[in-house]
Amino acid sequence: MIAMTYLFSSLLIGFGQTCAVLVYFLYGHPDAFQEKRARVGYTLGFYLLLSASQTLLHRYVSQSGMGSLPTLPFLALTWVLYSLFAFLWSRVKWEICCFVAFVLLLVDNCIWPLIGGLSRAVWGLNYLYEGSFLLRVPFILVLCVMECALTYCIRRMMPEIEKIRLNIYDAILAASIVLPFLYIRILAGQSPAQEDKTVQIVMTLCCLIAVVTLAASVGRASGEYEKMREEQMRSVLRQQQAMFEQKLHGADTVSRKYHDMKNFLLYLRSAENTAELTPSINRLMESIEPYEAGVSTGNSVLDVIMSEKLAVCTKKEIACIPYLDGTLLDFVEPLDLCTLVGNAMDNAIESCVQIAEKERRLIRLHTVSRGGTVLLTVRNTFAVRPNLRNGLPSTTKADAAGHGYGMRNMRYITSQYNGSMSCQIEGEEFVLNIMLEEPERR
Repeated sequence: MIAMTYLFSSLLIGFGQTCAVLVYFLYGHPDAFQEKRARVGYTLGFYLLLSASQTLLHRYVSQSGMGSLPTLPFLALTWVLYSLFAFLWSRVKWEICCFVAFVLLLVDNCIWPLIGGLSRAVWGLNYLYEGSFLLRVPFILVLCVMECALTYCIRRMMPEIEKIRLNIYDAILAASIVLPFLYIRILAGQSPAQEDKTVQIVMTLCCLIAVVTLAASVGRASGEYEKMREEQMRSVLRQQQAMFEQKLHGADTVSRKYHDMKNFLLYLRSAENTAELTPSINRLMESIEPYEAGVSTGNSVLDVIMSEKLAVCTKKEIACIPYLDGTLLDFVEPLDLCTLVGNAMDNAIESCVQIAEKERRLIRLHTVSRGGTVLLTVRNTFAVRPNLRNGLPSTTKADAAGHGYGMRNMRYITSQYNGSMSCQIEGEEFVLNIMLEEPERR
């Protein structure tokens, strides 16, 4: 009967802890399971391991007559489970995962003694693990709701796990919470039931305030870092658009010069006494013919950028199929269009050149108008399956902090047109979808 009691409580409390963890990781990112379906298995495994560890520890305590849980081993095991789950979910640095696990552990193990202490102070029993099933269920539900609510508040203060940046002050603040936190947990587990719980409750509340302060500090530091990164992104965008502006101007100049040169060569070939020059003239005309072919989409800016990228594809032996109606994108500012298409093509080309089998190198572009929006889709094959994180592929370069501005610039520009940008994997193709609202809808 005692074993069933602890199993029932552990399953419910473990469910609440799992819900609180999901509140943290799903906040602002509801499509996380779609990006990586393995996260469903990670969540189920986390819940089962957490519930099983609590059940086994409580059963061991009841059978050994210890009277209380071995606090430090129990906390260490829970911290490891939290850290492992955070790592499998996000694949970020282990130290960041351990920090997030520490915050979640503080939330769980501060709410637990608070509910238990209040229950003992008022009713003389800790209804989380004592009393009848009907009495324990409401207290466990209150525990779960409070954990989720506190986790939600803390998550609003903190950035996504990939954007967390820790400094020395945050490390000191986190370390300063450890000792009072351990004292509270040891006191909650080992103090007699009849002892006054006022000190425990007050210290638990102080510890919760410290946790919130720590979350706010990390959020502020990470926010300042993100502002710096955003300014760097804008700087890169300005430089990139200046480069595209030069390309547009240069392409227009080259086009005019080409037509002048072509007309002059046609004149020379038709003139008298130039028969001996005809072969040379023909070879020269053939060499400049690619500049005339180019791409015709109905949008002069798109023609220029696609002509340049198609030349790169030809050089790198990549098949590129542009099924583009450039008139659908006439409302997009020229430099914005260059940034969107230029970066999309650069990323696709970079992915394709890594494929050893040249016949597998393929890029396809497509535009379509749907109910007041224009959808630009870019598909490309890849050698290594991209790892999507927060809707974007994570950079494969060693200096991750110094790269990835291209995709972020594209997302920023897309937002200026009340649009959205998403990435997904379909079979052996990476698919980039850029949706923009047409002017009459904005």
